[in-house]
Amino acid sequence: MSQIAKIFRRFVPQLLHMIVLPIFFFAFMIIYRPFTTVSYLGGEWFGVHLTILSCIVLVCVIIARLLYYFLPLKINYTLYVLWCVSEMIFASFFVALYLWLALHRDSAYFDVFAVSFNYLFMIMVFPYSILGLSMRIYEYHSKSEDVSDMSASRMRFYDEKHNLKIVLTADAVLYISAEENYVNIFYLENSRVRNYVLRSSMKALDELCQDHGLIRCHRSYYVNPAHVKVLRKDKEGVVYAELDANDLMHIPVTKRYYDRLSEIL
Repeated sequence: MSQIAKIFRRFVPQLLHMIVLPIFFFAFMIIYRPFTTVSYLGGEWFGVHLTILSCIVLVCVIIARLLYYFLPLKINYTLYVLWCVSEMIFASFFVALYLWLALHRDSAYFDVFAVSFNYLFMIMVFPYSILGLSMRIYEYHSKSEDVSDMSASRMRFYDEKHNLKIVLTADAVLYISAEENYVNIFYLENSRVRNYVLRSSMKALDELCQDHGLIRCHRSYYVNPAHVKVLRKDKEGVVYAELDANDLMHIPVTKRYYDRLSEIL
């Protein structure tokens, strides 16, 4: 399972969760009043209890989202879903505590908790899903724009004497490998793989590659993620990037660079 997209880790999406979730909860309960909640919350005191419950949800979401933003977590989409469910469980504990104390229920606390979680989950699954899908769509369009920008840009390769040797569109470059005092630039020309040997170093090409979307995957390799089909691990545990061009060797990917490359893919 791939690492979660960067958009899920930024502060603005966390702020949207803090605002949207409690507002949706309050509006949904006011408009639809589902699950006989009016009688459950005490009839004429429905508005008061609902306002307090919405504030409880707000505080719980703020705490959970700030933890998610500041903790150095590396999670995939499955773990992110579990985090969202955990947020609802966390909020349910305090919602249930308020209901149990304020409404003087004869039921055991955990019976009230079960009811609270059931209500919260059935209501909050909608805004969580909408926010999650919105971020995925935004990430998809951002990647498409990045690929488009990269495709239109040109990479100018200079030798160690700063003489211009070759100009290629960024999307044509497959990968770059180092060999002693030279680098091998593998690229597509009329759907055929070509190789240009340039007297230069990988260090001299760092800024050029990073500016045009190529990713360092090994001490001696830069790879174009747009041409990576899949990352595979052999029997010895070594990871290789398989490219979409025929008759090319598989590019080694070291542990140091694996996370960043897999995140982009």
